[in-house]
Amino acid sequence: MTGDDPNLELAGIVHEVRRILEREQAAGTGERFAMSAAQARRSQAAGPGIAEPRPSPPRPAPEPNPSRPAPEPNPSRKPEPSPPSSGVPAPAGIARRAEISSAALPVLQQIAEETRACRQCGLCEARTQAVPGVGSAASGIVFVGEAPGAEEDRRGEPFVGRAGELLTRIIRAMDEAHLVPGVSLSRESVYICNVLKCRPPENRNPLPHEIELCSPYLERQLEALQPRIICCLGKFAAELLVGAKGTIAGLRGKVYRYRGAKLIVTYHPAACLRNPTYKRPVWEDMQLLAREYLTD
Repeated sequence: MTGDDPNLELAGIVHEVRRILEREQAAGTGERFAMSAAQARRSQAAGPGIAEPRPSPPRPAPEPNPSRPAPEPNPSRKPEPSPPSSGVPAPAGIARRAEISSAALPVLQQIAEETRACRQCGLCEARTQAVPGVGSAASGIVFVGEAPGAEEDRRGEPFVGRAGELLTRIIRAMDEAHLVPGVSLSRESVYICNVLKCRPPENRNPLPHEIELCSPYLERQLEALQPRIICCLGKFAAELLVGAKGTIAGLRGKVYRYRGAKLIVTYHPAACLRNPTYKRPVWEDMQLLAREYLTD
């Protein structure tokens, strides 16, 4: 048919289809051939290489099954809620943390005033100023060390010396790595404090009677903060809050409970400065902290 007039070819197709329709209509195939004729006309008009899809014949409606009645609609049934996505705190949880943070603020301020006026042990004689704590309850994460150092005593703020700079970098790294999705981590959103609120002379270890007299301030701070998780930095904070003696190597890697809050143990940043090999396990502990934060 190459070289023939397309219009004449189309007219011939239509004429032939009409003849077939007239002959087959009585046999009940008229509708099927009519669809075929329409298909031929559209294909010819579209040009070579362009074919339109062939419509499927209409499907008969399913026969009703009297032995299986259709279910009646239940207007009182509500759709099932979608499960919350894992890894991201729900808006209600964030709002709850904001309420706790707001309520904790005046309590923390009151405790700070009391520690600055405290003279229960001999540490008050040599201190420049007391070091109550810094931060907020916004994230629900609390870091607890053992006692202020020289720079902390001078500035009245915990963890601002070399060890404090390392802790700040650790918190910043946690935030940059998005270890806790949806939660901003900084010195302002976590709370940082010590077991002792005053510096021991020459940065010596806290004495048992000093811990006994000063720890009620820490207990009240934790009660106001209602933390989701506590991270003990070093031996003295760990033994006080875990309630058991032991080395950091033996206490870390586990999850404890303190009055409803989860609690983990890791090396003090000062220990990491003395022994840099501790930095890797500390980062592992921060990953553990994040995993436990995101689970109930």
